[in-house]
Amino acid sequence: MRIVWTKEEKRALRDCMIDICYVTPTMSNKGLLQHAQEEVIPYERRQKITDQKVFSHKIMINEARALAEKHRQTVSKPKPAPTPPPVVAPEPVKKLDTLGEVFELFIDALADRIMDKMIAAKQQAEQPKVEESQPILERGWLDAHLEKLTIRKQPAKKPPTVLIIGLNGCQMETIKTYKPDLDYTFATAEQAVSHYTFNKDHTILMTKFINHSVQAKYRKHPNLHYCNGGVSELKHMLQVIFHKEYA
Repeated sequence: MRIVWTKEEKRALRDCMIDICYVTPTMSNKGLLQHAQEEVIPYERRQKITDQKVFSHKIMINEARALAEKHRQTVSKPKPAPTPPPVVAPEPVKKLDTLGEVFELFIDALADRIMDKMIAAKQQAEQPKVEESQPILERGWLDAHLEKLTIRKQPAKKPPTVLIIGLNGCQMETIKTYKPDLDYTFATAEQAVSHYTFNKDHTILMTKFINHSVQAKYRKHPNLHYCNGGVSELKHMLQVIFHKEYA
Protein backbone atom coordinates (compact mmCIF):
# COMPACT_ATOMS: atom_id res chain seq x y z
CA MET A 1 0.00 0.00 0.00
CA ARG A 2 1.44 3.37 -1.05
CA ILE A 3 1.79 5.86 1.81
CA VAL A 4 1.40 9.59 1.20
CA TRP A 5 2.38 11.96 3.98
CA THR A 6 -0.19 14.52 5.11
CA LYS A 7 0.47 18.27 5.46
CA GLU A 8 0.84 17.89 9.25
CA GLU A 9 3.38 15.08 8.82
CA LYS A 10 5.38 17.11 6.28
CA ARG A 11 5.36 20.09 8.65
CA ALA A 12 6.62 17.89 11.49
CA LEU A 13 9.35 16.50 9.21
CA ARG A 14 10.46 19.98 8.23
CA ASP A 15 10.58 21.21 11.87
CA CYS A 16 12.63 18.17 12.89
CA MET A 17 15.02 18.62 9.93
CA ILE A 18 15.55 22.25 10.96
CA ASP A 19 16.63 21.09 14.44
CA ILE A 20 18.90 18.40 12.98
CA CYS A 21 20.53 20.80 10.47
CA TYR A 22 21.15 23.34 13.22
CA VAL A 23 23.21 20.75 15.13
CA THR A 24 24.61 18.73 12.18
CA PRO A 25 24.60 20.90 9.02
CA THR A 26 26.83 18.51 7.04
CA MET A 27 24.40 15.57 7.10
CA SER A 28 23.37 14.33 3.63
CA ASN A 29 19.84 14.94 2.33
CA LYS A 30 19.04 11.23 2.40
CA GLY A 31 20.31 10.79 5.94
CA LEU A 32 18.50 13.96 7.02
CA LEU A 33 15.13 12.79 5.70
CA GLN A 34 15.63 9.27 7.10
CA HIS A 35 16.57 10.55 10.57
CA ALA A 36 13.65 13.01 10.70
CA GLN A 37 11.20 10.27 9.67
CA GLU A 38 12.38 8.02 12.51
CA GLU A 39 11.88 10.85 15.00
CA VAL A 40 8.40 12.21 14.14
CA ILE A 41 6.56 9.70 11.90
CA PRO A 42 4.81 6.68 13.48
CA TYR A 43 6.17 3.30 12.40
CA GLU A 44 3.11 2.33 10.34
CA ARG A 45 3.29 5.65 8.40
CA ARG A 46 6.98 5.50 7.46
CA GLN A 47 8.24 5.24 3.88
CA LYS A 48 11.35 3.71 2.38
CA ILE A 49 13.78 6.58 1.81
CA THR A 50 15.30 6.24 -1.67
CA ASP A 51 17.14 8.71 -3.91
CA GLN A 52 13.89 9.26 -5.81
CA LYS A 53 12.06 9.99 -2.55
CA VAL A 54 14.77 12.52 -1.58
CA PHE A 55 14.45 14.21 -4.98
CA SER A 56 10.66 14.42 -4.57
CA HIS A 57 11.04 16.29 -1.24
CA LYS A 58 14.04 18.38 -2.31
CA ILE A 59 12.16 21.67 -1.84
CA MET A 60 11.19 20.81 1.77
CA ILE A 61 14.76 19.69 2.58
CA ASN A 62 16.32 22.86 1.10
CA GLU A 63 13.84 25.01 3.02
CA ALA A 64 14.77 23.28 6.30
CA ARG A 65 18.49 23.81 5.64
CA ALA A 66 17.95 27.50 4.82
CA LEU A 67 15.93 28.14 7.99
CA ALA A 68 18.51 26.35 10.15
CA GLU A 69 21.34 28.40 8.62
CA LYS A 70 19.38 31.64 9.10
CA HIS A 71 18.82 30.81 12.77
CA ARG A 72 22.52 29.94 13.20
CA GLN A 73 23.61 33.29 11.69
CA THR A 74 21.12 35.18 13.86
CA VAL A 75 22.49 33.60 17.04
CA SER A 76 26.16 34.08 16.08
CA LYS A 77 25.82 37.62 14.70
CA PRO A 78 27.69 40.05 17.01
CA LYS A 79 25.85 43.02 18.41
CA PRO A 80 26.95 46.43 17.10
CA ALA A 81 29.19 48.39 19.41
CA PRO A 82 27.45 51.23 21.25
CA THR A 83 28.03 54.72 19.88
CA PRO A 84 30.32 56.68 22.23
CA PRO A 85 28.87 59.89 23.64
CA PRO A 86 30.00 63.11 21.96
CA VAL A 87 32.99 64.82 23.54
CA VAL A 88 32.10 68.25 24.89
CA ALA A 89 34.97 70.68 25.04
CA PRO A 90 35.34 72.42 28.44
CA GLU A 91 34.50 76.08 28.59
CA PRO A 92 37.56 78.33 28.59
CA VAL A 93 38.44 79.89 31.92
CA LYS A 94 37.79 83.58 31.94
CA LYS A 95 40.89 85.63 32.77
CA LEU A 96 40.63 88.52 35.21
CA ASP A 97 42.38 91.43 33.58
CA THR A 98 41.71 94.27 36.02
CA LEU A 99 41.85 94.79 39.77
CA GLY A 100 38.17 95.78 39.73
CA GLU A 101 37.11 92.38 38.39
CA VAL A 102 39.14 90.65 41.13
CA PHE A 103 37.49 92.76 43.82
CA GLU A 104 34.00 92.13 42.38
CA LEU A 105 34.62 88.36 42.39
CA PHE A 106 35.77 88.55 46.05
CA ILE A 107 32.62 90.46 47.09
CA ASP A 108 30.32 87.88 45.37
CA ALA A 109 32.06 84.98 47.11
CA LEU A 110 31.85 86.72 50.50
CA ALA A 111 28.13 87.45 50.03
CA ASP A 112 27.43 83.79 49.17
CA ARG A 113 29.32 82.65 52.29
CA ILE A 114 27.36 85.02 54.56
CA MET A 115 24.03 83.96 53.03
CA ASP A 116 24.81 80.26 53.62
CA LYS A 117 25.59 80.91 57.29
CA MET A 118 22.35 82.89 57.76
CA ILE A 119 20.23 80.12 56.22
CA ALA A 120 21.91 77.46 58.39
CA ALA A 121 21.34 79.54 61.56
CA LYS A 122 17.66 80.08 60.68
CA GLN A 123 17.07 76.35 60.13
CA GLN A 124 18.73 75.49 63.41
CA ALA A 125 16.59 78.02 65.28
CA GLU A 126 13.37 76.58 63.80
CA GLN A 127 14.12 73.02 64.95
CA PRO A 128 12.08 71.98 68.07
CA LYS A 129 14.06 71.76 71.27
CA VAL A 130 14.41 68.37 72.92
CA GLU A 131 13.17 68.25 76.51
CA GLU A 132 15.86 67.38 79.00
CA SER A 133 13.60 64.79 80.62
CA GLN A 134 13.32 62.80 77.32
CA PRO A 135 15.32 59.54 77.64
CA ILE A 136 18.32 59.18 75.35
CA LEU A 137 18.63 55.92 73.40
CA GLU A 138 21.99 54.36 74.03
CA ARG A 139 23.84 52.86 71.05
CA GLY A 140 24.10 49.43 72.69
CA TRP A 141 20.31 49.18 73.19
CA LEU A 142 19.62 50.18 69.57
CA ASP A 143 22.15 47.71 68.15
CA ALA A 144 20.70 44.88 70.24
CA HIS A 145 17.20 45.47 68.87
CA LEU A 146 18.37 45.90 65.30
CA GLU A 147 20.05 42.49 65.43
CA LYS A 148 16.68 40.91 66.25
CA LEU A 149 15.06 42.42 63.15
CA THR A 150 16.26 39.89 60.56
CA ILE A 151 14.81 39.86 57.09
CA ARG A 152 13.86 36.37 56.12
CA LYS A 153 14.35 35.59 52.48
CA GLN A 154 11.44 33.82 50.86
CA PRO A 155 12.46 30.47 49.39
CA ALA A 156 12.82 30.52 45.63
CA LYS A 157 9.77 29.15 43.83
CA LYS A 158 10.37 25.70 42.42
CA PRO A 159 9.87 25.42 38.65
CA PRO A 160 6.53 23.83 37.69
CA THR A 161 6.71 20.18 36.64
CA VAL A 162 5.47 19.21 33.18
CA LEU A 163 4.87 15.66 31.87
CA ILE A 164 4.95 15.31 28.06
CA ILE A 165 3.82 11.99 26.58
CA GLY A 166 4.51 11.07 22.94
CA LEU A 167 7.78 12.82 21.99
CA ASN A 168 10.85 11.13 20.51
CA GLY A 169 14.59 11.79 20.32
CA CYS A 170 15.50 15.22 18.98
CA GLN A 171 12.09 16.63 19.87
CA MET A 172 12.87 16.21 23.58
CA GLU A 173 16.21 18.04 23.27
CA THR A 174 14.54 20.83 21.30
CA ILE A 175 11.91 21.38 24.01
CA LYS A 176 14.49 21.30 26.85
CA THR A 177 16.56 24.06 25.24
CA TYR A 178 13.53 26.11 24.16
CA LYS A 179 12.05 26.63 27.66
CA PRO A 180 14.56 25.45 30.33
CA ASP A 181 12.65 27.15 33.17
CA LEU A 182 10.26 24.18 33.45
CA ASP A 183 10.93 20.78 35.09
CA TYR A 184 10.27 18.22 32.34
CA THR A 185 9.45 14.53 32.43
CA PHE A 186 9.19 12.75 29.06
CA ALA A 187 7.54 9.41 28.39
CA THR A 188 6.61 7.44 25.30
CA ALA A 189 3.12 6.03 24.84
CA GLU A 190 4.34 2.57 25.89
CA GLN A 191 6.01 3.90 29.05
CA ALA A 192 2.93 5.90 30.01
CA VAL A 193 0.73 2.77 29.87
CA SER A 194 3.12 0.21 31.39
CA HIS A 195 4.61 2.34 34.19
CA TYR A 196 2.92 3.79 37.22
CA THR A 197 1.04 7.07 36.79
CA PHE A 198 3.22 10.21 36.72
CA ASN A 199 1.75 13.02 38.87
CA LYS A 200 2.96 16.44 37.67
CA ASP A 201 1.69 20.01 37.77
CA HIS A 202 0.85 19.87 34.05
CA THR A 203 0.35 16.91 31.69
CA ILE A 204 0.54 17.30 27.89
CA LEU A 205 -0.61 14.50 25.57
CA MET A 206 0.75 14.51 22.00
CA THR A 207 -2.43 13.08 20.45
CA LYS A 208 -0.76 12.24 17.12
CA PHE A 209 1.66 9.80 18.75
CA ILE A 210 -0.37 8.12 21.52
CA ASN A 211 -3.29 5.68 21.67
CA HIS A 212 -6.62 5.77 23.49
CA SER A 213 -5.32 3.79 26.48
CA VAL A 214 -2.97 6.66 27.36
CA GLN A 215 -5.77 9.21 27.15
CA ALA A 216 -8.02 7.02 29.31
CA LYS A 217 -5.31 6.68 31.99
CA TYR A 218 -4.57 10.43 32.26
CA ARG A 219 -7.97 11.96 31.41
CA LYS A 220 -8.71 12.92 35.06
CA HIS A 221 -5.36 14.58 35.72
CA PRO A 222 -5.46 18.27 36.73
CA ASN A 223 -4.11 20.74 34.19
CA LEU A 224 -4.38 18.22 31.32
CA HIS A 225 -3.55 19.61 27.87
CA TYR A 226 -4.05 18.01 24.45
CA CYS A 227 -1.51 18.96 21.75
CA ASN A 228 -2.96 18.04 18.36
CA GLY A 229 -0.03 19.42 16.32
CA GLY A 230 3.74 19.09 16.32
CA VAL A 231 6.69 20.77 18.01
CA SER A 232 5.62 24.30 17.00
CA GLU A 233 2.23 24.01 18.68
CA LEU A 234 3.86 22.39 21.74
CA LYS A 235 6.25 25.36 22.08
CA HIS A 236 3.30 27.76 22.09
CA MET A 237 1.53 25.66 24.74
CA LEU A 238 4.62 25.66 27.00
CA GLN A 239 4.88 29.45 26.63
CA VAL A 240 1.29 29.79 27.90
CA ILE A 241 1.98 27.46 30.85
CA PHE A 242 5.16 29.40 31.75
CA HIS A 243 3.38 32.78 31.83
CA LYS A 244 0.49 31.31 33.83
CA GLU A 245 2.82 29.90 36.51
CA TYR A 246 5.04 32.98 36.88
CA ALA A 247 2.35 35.65 36.45
